[in-house]
Amino acid sequence: MFWKKKKVDIAFPDDATDLRAAFRIRPGSDKPILLKAGGQSCYLANISGSGCSFRSSSFKEGVIAAGTLTISSEDIVFPVTIRVVYKQRDLCHCEFTKISASAEEIIHAYVLGIQKKQIRNR
Repeated sequence: MFWKKKKVDIAFPDDATDLRAAFRIRPGSDKPILLKAGGQSCYLANISGSGCSFRSSSFKEGVIAAGTLTISSEDIVFPVTIRVVYKQRDLCHCEFTKISASAEEIIHAYVLGIQKKQIRNR
């Protein structure tokens, strides 16, 4: 059998100021991720295998906080330690400083699943 392959056009940002080490995605409304750290609970604005961002005015740049990430749709909870790398108003951009290998794999699988869903829906 022969079929036509659908051309998928993915644009990657070419921003020299973007210091991220991994591709990030915005969690879908059907698959939110909850971060509990520093006495706060926040839904993530985006996530990658190396870090995340969320909205909170309680954290300052350089703060290190231990907490948990909860992937609601999968009923998965695992511990992480984050460091706020920089802030844009109330948006905290963080890196994971302590995360288990299995938790990192879970995040990578989650990101890959969202990417596949986005590509299929184009």
